[in-house]
Formats: sequence, C-alpha cells, structure tokens
Amino acid sequence: MVKKTVGMALVISMLFGLLGATASAAPTAAMKVWLYVNKPEAFVNGQQTLLTSPATVSPNGKMYVPVKFLGDTFGLPVVFDGLTNTIAVTAGKTNVAIDLTARTALIDGMPGPMEPTFLISKEGKLMAQLTWFMDRIGAKYEYDGTLNRVEVLYAPWSPELPSSVNGKPIAKFTFGKDTYKMGELVKYIDLSYDVEGDGIQFASWKNKQDAFFTPGTHEVSMQVTDSQGNVSEWFTKNITITNETMYDRVAFQMQHAKLQSFVKLEKTDIAKHITSATKLPVASVRDESRELLVSDSPENIVEYGVLYRDQVEGKARLYANHINEMDADVQFAIIATNHGTEPVTIETTRQGEVYPSTFINLIGYQASVDFLVGDANKPTITVEPGESKAYAYLPKLTKGQGINLMYDVETSDELTFTFAAMLPGEPMEAALGYKELPYDRHVRGSFPVSEVRWETDASTISGAKKFTIGDNVDDKYVQGYDVFRQQTVENYGNYGVVYNIRVKNPGKSALVMLARGGIYKGPLKINGEMVLAPASGVITALDGVFMLYRTTGNEPYLDIELTPPAGSYLPVDLVLYPLN
Repeated sequence: MVKKTVGMALVISMLFGLLGATASAAPTAAMKVWLYVNKPEAFVNGQQTLLTSPATVSPNGKMYVPVKFLGDTFGLPVVFDGLTNTIAVTAGKTNVAIDLTARTALIDGMPGPMEPTFLISKEGKLMAQLTWFMDRIGAKYEYDGTLNRVEVLYAPWSPELPSSVNGKPIAKFTFGKDTYKMGELVKYIDLSYDVEGDGIQFASWKNKQDAFFTPGTHEVSMQVTDSQGNVSEWFTKNITITNETMYDRVAFQMQHAKLQSFVKLEKTDIAKHITSATKLPVASVRDESRELLVSDSPENIVEYGVLYRDQVEGKARLYANHINEMDADVQFAIIATNHGTEPVTIETTRQGEVYPSTFINLIGYQASVDFLVGDANKPTITVEPGESKAYAYLPKLTKGQGINLMYDVETSDELTFTFAAMLPGEPMEAALGYKELPYDRHVRGSFPVSEVRWETDASTISGAKKFTIGDNVDDKYVQGYDVFRQQTVENYGNYGVVYNIRVKNPGKSALVMLARGGIYKGPLKINGEMVLAPASGVITALDGVFMLYRTTGNEPYLDIELTPPAGSYLPVDLVLYPLN
C-alpha cells in the first residue's frame, strides 16, 4: 500500500468531512442553478447557498465546482473510502473512481489521470469540471458573459410516473402589438401554462431578439419545461417589421443596454460610432494646492529598505502601490518624522486603504472605491519634536501580496514621510536607517498636482463626443521630482491623481467607456452616484464598450469623478453618445 503523506492525509480528512458518505436524494423537480466565477455564492432555484470552494475557471477555460455541491444539489451518489483513499462518484450512467493519492481516475473502468476532469482546490476540496458532469446527467447550461455566471437547467424525468402526472406543458406567447419598426424594442408576453399545474420552470427560444433590423416577417419560436421536467412542443409565431426605422443597431443598444454592463456591438460598429467620436475640447485646470507623493518604484519589493521619502507641509496626498516578491514577509509602513521644535498634527480627510491581497486588480479597484466614497476613519495624530510615529502600519505582506493606499492628509507644520518595506517586528528607528531602494522604472516622486479639473460644453458639438484619460497626448502626464534620484520625472498614468470633469449641457446621452490600454477595473462617481466599471470581472478592449450612465436631457451638467486605479491600464475613452 502506498504510504500517505501528512499533507495528503490532511486534504483527505477535509474532503471526508465535507463530502460525507453519500450524496442526498436525487431531485424530482426541475432545477435552475446559477454559478458565479470566482465567487462562493450560488443560487439553487433562487435560494442562495455557499460553495465550500469558489467556482473557478482553469487556464483551459473550464469551470470547476466542488463535488460535494454536485452531490448535494443534483443527487449524485458520492462515497469516500478512507482505507483506499478513493472517492466514487456516479453521474448519469457514468461511474467514476478517483484515487486521491495517485491522482488517477477510473471512468467507466478506463484508467487515466485525475485532471483535467477533477482537481484539488487550494482549500483542499475535490473539484469537478462542471460541463463534463452536466453533459452526463443531461442538464442544459449556458454562460452569461455579462454577469460572469453559468446558468444550469436540470430537469430530471421519472419514467415510472403515470402519463396523467407527466403531461406536457403548453408553450405559448404573443407580441405587444402586431407590427414593429426596425430598431424598436419588442415586447414579448408569455402565455405558457402547465396542464397539471406544476408550473413553468424554464423557457427556450429561437430567434427571440430585442429588436429586428430588417423589414418583413420573422419567425420566433418558444419551448417550455415544467417543474417535473416535461418539455412542451415548440410554439411558433410570426412578427412583422415595417420599413420604418426607429433606431439602428448602435442607437438601439445605447438606448436599451443595461447600465453597468457591456454593450453588444460589432467591432465595425465600435470603430465607426465610438472610436471615431469627436474629441471634446476641455478647459483644464491643474490644482497645485495638494502635493502628491507617489511610492510605486520599486513596485516589486525584493529587499528591505526605504521605498521613498520627502517632506510635506500642509495639504498632501500619500500614494503607495507595492507587491512583495521576497520569499520572506514584509511589513509596510508610512512613518512620519518631526524634525522641528513644535508638535505637528496630521489630519486625514480622505482615504482608500486595502489590506494585503494577491488580486492586484482588486486592490487598486477597492482602494479607489473607498477613496471616492470619501470616508476617513484615521484619528488625528500628533508627532512631537524629534519623534517618529507610524502614520500607516499595514498587516504583513506574504510573498505575492500587494497593497494600494491613498491618503489625503493635512499637517500643521513640516513633517518627513518615509515609505518603508520593513522586516516584521523591527522597530521604526531601524527602518528609518534602511538604505534607499533602487528605482525600477515605475512611478516614484513628489508631484505638485494631485487634482485635474476639466470643463467642457457638449452642446457645441453634434454626434458622439469623447475625452481621453491617460494618453499623454490630450491628457498630459503630471511632472514632478524624484528626491532620491534628484531628477524631474513623469507620473505616467497619473496614478494618484483625481479627475473632476464637468460636462455642461450633456443633453439626452449615454455615457460609455472604451478601455484602450488593456485590463481596466475601476469606479467612477457620476452626478454623485457610485458607478462600478465593472462590478464583477474586468474591462478590456476586446470586450467592447461598457455602459456607464444615461442622462435624461434635463440635467444642466454631468459631473464625473475618477482616479486611475492601480493594476489597470490606460488610456480609456469616455464617450457621450446622443440619444435623440
């Protein structure tokens, strides 16, 4: 017998406690299951449940979910044998035996590797490839890219039930009116019913479109499934589209696409109607009332030392973005030192602070969210003459973890702020004597500008209008000075800078975003409302246009506030598309 290692024994004990001896009884009614990528929440027939490990997507593009969840939800027999360290699973007519020690599997008696059909999560849970299982139990599934979730319909059918109980439901629908214009939103009225009163659980459609863009007669079909898994015949009805046009494809999506979601547009439409939008001329003011200290180089910490240091008097913004790439833990701190003869106070007026995480997009995104919300919970700090005091002292960063911090501070007199990567447990006095760490081509320095204000009048230009953030052409990078290298530097990307944009006379318009530089995930405040771009996942140029906001036509202006989030790439275009 193969001797088990202590690590594998721990994994299996966790699996045994979570899997149990057998799965629950097989369901007899149709089930709708929603699974979200990288989230522990799932919904079974509208009821929320938590997965023992989040549903994840592997590099091969397949979703994996815990075997325990499959067994409990879909009634699949799951049996763990502690003596042989194996797990037996039955999916439909397919029998599987998994040897957890050897990482092998017998599928219907055929030996092979455990992966990629199964894998062990980082939490030590046995995960199964969702689509492989769903195909074997006859479930339908569909991926919703907008919501980043998989929707599963499982409709078990029992041949032992009498035909009077297994009667087919009736699919039926009608349209809101007899004829529609091209580009007009079609209203569908569902008239389906079940003769046994079991209720309709799921509907399938053919050629159901929110709007049609060619005149003539179009055929639309529907099929429904009741709660017992019985499937109706297809019901078909024709819709008539006239030669009149209400909206073209682009205008229709701008009118009706869900807010804070991706707009369904072809690449040619994006190029013709969005990318080619006219640039809005802006009156720009660069506010120099608050100095910006940026500590982002070295971004990847490979040794203990001082990341950046400079003096501050009055208003300032402290910005830090770093990742621990050492094999040892790192303690990140911002230390305030008073070299004067009088006590100096530090008041924090705004902050975005995210504790260490390995999700780089998330830490920049969340720090920006907190900062734009505007809360500040740090108490006022007093630094006595000759004293050094920790202004910010974050939990230890393990290897691969990062932090992103933004603090708006006001000091009563001059202080020196030191950004330090410390050996955990070492006193601050020792950290102040660390060497200055070398520059690694990221942003580092003290910049006189921490806020940019733009103002423009949208009524002066017809058609789609845009302004670009972070391209160093229309939006020039702020220049500053790196005290360590004693040279002028650029804040490329303008990270740590807050943009306040006012568009006068926006009219009735849709505000959309196009991420041109790469991955983007960040918040905006639009007319005082927090808008997440996006709430889940990221935006890329390949994803197309993201719908942010719509104006009604009655607003005298449109106010937008944002700051480039760490971990995201610039430039981005903000486009106003008229909805007249």
